[in-house]
Amino acid sequence: MVMCYLFLAMSEETKTWSISRLLDWTSNFFLKKGLHAPRLSAELLLAKVAGWDRIDLYTRFDHILSPEQLDRFRNFVKRAASGYPVSYILGEKEFYSINFAVNPHVLIPRPESELLVDAAVDYLRYLDVPGCVWDVCTGCGCVAAAIALNAPVSRVLATDISREAVEVASTNIEALGLGNFVTVCCSDLLDVPPEWNGKRVFDCITANPPYVASDEPLGFSVDNEPAIALQGGNDGLDLIRPLVAGAAGLLKSGGLFCIEFGLGQADAVQELFDKSDQFEIPDILNDIQDLPRTVVARRKIHRGCLP
Repeated sequence: MVMCYLFLAMSEETKTWSISRLLDWTSNFFLKKGLHAPRLSAELLLAKVAGWDRIDLYTRFDHILSPEQLDRFRNFVKRAASGYPVSYILGEKEFYSINFAVNPHVLIPRPESELLVDAAVDYLRYLDVPGCVWDVCTGCGCVAAAIALNAPVSRVLATDISREAVEVASTNIEALGLGNFVTVCCSDLLDVPPEWNGKRVFDCITANPPYVASDEPLGFSVDNEPAIALQGGNDGLDLIRPLVAGAAGLLKSGGLFCIEFGLGQADAVQELFDKSDQFEIPDILNDIQDLPRTVVARRKIHRGCLP
């Protein structure tokens, strides 16, 4: 019934649908439909249709969209209300103050993953020389690119098992002018791809692997994101286990390993690090909701290891 009203209401004379009215109506509609950040979603979609920056909406409250623009906006609203992610409609998502191209082949970047970037950047700035980084399960390449843009790096390897994701990541890396620093390849977890001609030990490894348990409900819009980037087996740890077990062997002595995990998995992930006995006592970082989300651990320094 609400969706029917949407089309009836927006079929009124377009002169009645100012920017201000569209924002208010759509925000309330999205709120009732249970969309995350309803006001922001309305703003992003309306700015896209108008061809403006978001801030321009607030300086042109009385502007009237053309009939063609209103039709396009109506279509956007319908898709978003059905659960299709706003970021896929827009074709982009901001992460670490950088815009990245996204599509249904890649997971939409989340603010929680910025913890990986923060930890890696802090560590790489601490080194005396530019570091070599491997971003595993790179998706759209957002973590790899953000690190390359904000830290002194010599080379960055960004890998994903999905060839479609690798294509998206490659597009983003080229668009950001990082082609000379970041190599994007298809690879399964910690298998070093044959295309990589850089160092085989790394100063830092980051990973945001699939960690959703197979029986865990995904939610309203997450159902439209790729399962390969979400599902981590019965307990969500099927990919985290081999990553924790194998990362130390690819890190320099004292190198940093950063991995994101899901809600309720902190104790289990801590236990995996304890059993590996290859890392110093790890730090568990909380996200913006103060929930444990990321493990940061230094490889133990052993005599005879690479510096």
